Amino acid sequence: MTTEQRAPVEPSDGNAAAPARAGTSTLVGRVLRGPLAVLRSGGFFDLLIAQIVPLGVSFALTLITAALLGPELRGVLTYLMTGALLCGALAFGSLHVPVVENLRTGDRSAFRHGVRLVGMLSAVLCLTGLALVVLSPSGSGVTRTGWVLVGGALVVVQLFSGRVLQGLARNREYQTTVVVQSLLYLLGAGATLLTTRSPLAVFAAWSVSVVAGVGLSAFYLRRHFRQAGPWVWSGSPWGRFVRSATANNIGSIGQMVMLRADVLVVAVLVGPAAAGVYGLALSLTELALILPEVFALSVFAGRARLDLERWAVELHRTFRLNLVLSVVAAVAIAGTAVLLTLGPLSAYDGLVALVLIVLPGAVLAGYSRVALSGLQALGEGSRVWVFGVLALALSAGYVPAALLGGSVGTAVMSSAAYAVTAVYLRRSLASALPGRVR
Repeated sequence: MTTEQRAPVEPSDGNAAAPARAGTSTLVGRVLRGPLAVLRSGGFFDLLIAQIVPLGVSFALTLITAALLGPELRGVLTYLMTGALLCGALAFGSLHVPVVENLRTGDRSAFRHGVRLVGMLSAVLCLTGLALVVLSPSGSGVTRTGWVLVGGALVVVQLFSGRVLQGLARNREYQTTVVVQSLLYLLGAGATLLTTRSPLAVFAAWSVSVVAGVGLSAFYLRRHFRQAGPWVWSGSPWGRFVRSATANNIGSIGQMVMLRADVLVVAVLVGPAAAGVYGLALSLTELALILPEVFALSVFAGRARLDLERWAVELHRTFRLNLVLSVVAAVAIAGTAVLLTLGPLSAYDGLVALVLIVLPGAVLAGYSRVALSGLQALGEGSRVWVFGVLALALSAGYVPAALLGGSVGTAVMSSAAYAVTAVYLRRSLASALPGRVR
C-alpha cells in the first residue's frame, strides 16, 4: 500500500481516537475532582493510618483474648475496656472544639481553660476509682468499676491532648502518637498474655500505653506552641468557654453512649458470657467505622482551610464516598464473622446473628459521625445539643430491650437508635446548608 493510499486512513483513525481520549480524560478529571479529591485533601491518609493501626491492634487482640480467655473472662475485659472508654468519653465530650477554635486565632486562653477542666475531671475520676479499689473486696464488681474510673481518667487526658493536636491540622504528629500508643499496647498485652490469663493485667498494659501516648502528644503540642507563636492571652471568659463546650459535649456524649452503653447493659443484665459474645460482635462491626471516623476528623479540620462554599461541596462528596465504602465494609465484616464462627470462635454462639443485626446500625453510625462533625465545624451548637439529648433518650431503651430480648433485643435497639439519629442529623445539615447536603 502506498503512502497516498494510507493517508486518508490515518486522519480517520486519529479523529476516532481523539474523542475517546477526550472522554477518558474527562472521566479521569471528574474522578480526580470528585471522590479522589476528598482522599487527597485534609491529611486523609495520615488520619487513615491513625485509625487503621489502633483498630487493627484492637481487632487482633480481640481475637487473641477471645480465644485465650474464653467468653466469661473476655466479658470481664470487655467491661473494663468499654467502661473506661465510655467513662472517659462522657467526661471529655468535645472539649477540644472551643479550644481549637480559639487556638486558630492565636489565642491560648481557651487552651488554659481546657487544661484546667481536663485536669479537674481526670483527678475526680482517678481518686474516686482508687477509693473504690481500696475499700471494696478484691475481684468484686465494685473493684472492677474502680479500675474503670481510673482508666476513664486516663482517657480524658488522652482525648483532649490528641484531639487538640489533630484539630490544629498536625495530622502527621497525631498519626505518630496513635501508632506508637497502639504498638505499645500490642506489645504489652502480648507479653502479659504469655504469662497470665488475667483481664486486669491486659487492662494495665493498655493503661501504660495510654500514658505514653499522652506524653508524646504533649511533647508535640509544646513544640507546636513554640513554632507557631507569638500567642496572645485575651483572657477569654470562663463562662463563655463552658457554654461553648457544653453543647458539643452533650452531642458527643450522646454519640458515645449509643456506641458503648449497650455492651455494659448486656454485661449487667444478661451476664458476662453474653457480654463476651456481644462485645465481640461490636468489635467486628466497629471496623466499619474506621473510614467514617477519618472522614469526620477531616471534615472538622477542613472548615479551617476552606471557605463555606468549597467546604460544603467537599462535605457532599464525603458523604457519597463514605456510603459506598461503608456498604463494602459491612459485606466484608459479615463474611468474616461467618468464617470465624466456623473456625477459632465456634464457642461464640449467636455471633453471626448479632453481627447481622448491628451492621445496619454501624453503617448509619458512620454517617452520623461525619454529619455530627459537620455540624460542629459549622458551630451549630443548638443542633448538636439536641442530637445529644435525643441519643441519650434512645440509649435508655437498651435497658428494656435487654430485659425483654437479651443480647438480640439490645442489638435491634442499637440499630434502631442509629436510624433515628441519622435522620435527625441529615435534616439538621440540610437546614444548615440548604441545597448543599442531600
